Amino acid sequence: MPQKKIKIALLGDTLANGGAERIHSTLSLYFEQAGFEVHNLINLDDITYPYGGVLYNLGKFKSDDFSLLNKYKRFQLLRNYIKTNSFDYLIDFRTRSKPLTEVLLHYFLFDHGYIPTVHSSHLPWYFTTSTFWGKRIYTAKPIICVSQAMTDQVKATYHYTTVQTIYNPISIADIQQHALDTNPFQGRRYIVACGRMDSDLKQFDRLIETYAQSQLPSQGIHLIILGDGTHKKHLEQQVENLQVKEWVSLPGFYENPFPIFKEALFFVHSSRLEGFPTVFLEALACGLPVVSFDCPTGPSEIIQSGYNGLLIENQNFDALQSAIELVAFEEEYRNKLKINASPSALPFDITFIGKQWLTLLR
Repeated sequence: MPQKKIKIALLGDTLANGGAERIHSTLSLYFEQAGFEVHNLINLDDITYPYGGVLYNLGKFKSDDFSLLNKYKRFQLLRNYIKTNSFDYLIDFRTRSKPLTEVLLHYFLFDHGYIPTVHSSHLPWYFTTSTFWGKRIYTAKPIICVSQAMTDQVKATYHYTTVQTIYNPISIADIQQHALDTNPFQGRRYIVACGRMDSDLKQFDRLIETYAQSQLPSQGIHLIILGDGTHKKHLEQQVENLQVKEWVSLPGFYENPFPIFKEALFFVHSSRLEGFPTVFLEALACGLPVVSFDCPTGPSEIIQSGYNGLLIENQNFDALQSAIELVAFEEEYRNKLKINASPSALPFDITFIGKQWLTLLR
């Protein structure tokens, strides 16, 4: 008799824009190819990434008034879908900050095969804002953190023992194929940054200020920041005020940023904190060195300073300015970093990381 397929549900807030959402997308495609029956359950009607398997979009049932009645209706829809399908595993990529919501889900819905994943060093986003409940509702469940530093942090803060690290995967072959598409900024010399603009977490305002104070504009080197969100208009106004509109581009979100990555001088990152920045791996796969703060957590587990990029003292913007000037102007040094970029992404390819997931699930 043929072996029964493993049946999994991947739970997410969306399938768009973010790092955790990108990992959800990548793993759904991998699991489907591995012969699993894959279901993607998302809270909001926002989809830009591809996915494997079927989609159950709870965002289609969301009302504009955020009423309790609508929330209850969507809870019941989710409950019925999970109960009807009898999943072997539920892998959760959502942010989980609301204690009441998570207690209800755990005690009335996530009773079997539940695997939470943690994608930020700001742990209340994934263990709720209540430390009391954060220490209790994940007992006896495997907890997957996307960096070793984060795994250590979870163990120290919440005292769970069933915590392990599985790094974020990328598909290097897909990235390098997509990088061959047309680059809208071809012909320019530029550095590139990328991320959501829904908060000040990435500190793009301070990156723009640092760039404006550097020698890069006077040497004809542009700054391109890919991404979108509520802070974008503020950033555009800042560019106007600093009189660097000729040199700083904020073109929005690109579903395929890889041609832009491929022809940049290097990738620059100014975040206050991270989980395990998948965008670093994507940049490296495109042959791009990374200049970043050594912020918690993840950068130091990807970037070997002086080998495939530079790690800067956390939140030292003067040092960041010096670093971007060094890598921009010292071509021989930059080329040495570029040579090491692509090989350093190999351990994070889906062919290696996927096997760790298969071992866990099988």
